[in-house]
Amino acid sequence: MTDIEEISKIVKSELGNRGYVVNLHAHREGDYVVGRLAVTSAETDQTVAKVVGVGNVEDLNLCFGVDAEGTVRDLVVKMLGAWEGVRGLMPTFEIKAPKA
Repeated sequence: MTDIEEISKIVKSELGNRGYVVNLHAHREGDYVVGRLAVTSAETDQTVAKVVGVGNVEDLNLCFGVDAEGTVRDLVVKMLGAWEGVRGLMPTFEIKAPKA
């Protein structure tokens, strides 16, 4: 297992296999440094985005995770649960047409 695979596995574990894992790798090509950023789904390991840039920097490897989708999903579930609780507290009433 390579270093990047090992740290990606740790990040996925910390995210509970939810959200996205972001890997950043930079290497030198002549006078330039090529940086690659890859975003993969923590659930499926499918690449969902790639960004490549060129500049002047030393070798760099960095991996971090983002769980925006899971956080938003959890928030929506909590809000819906709270709404169900509020609905239970609301009185029910019925409107009837007047008798003619």
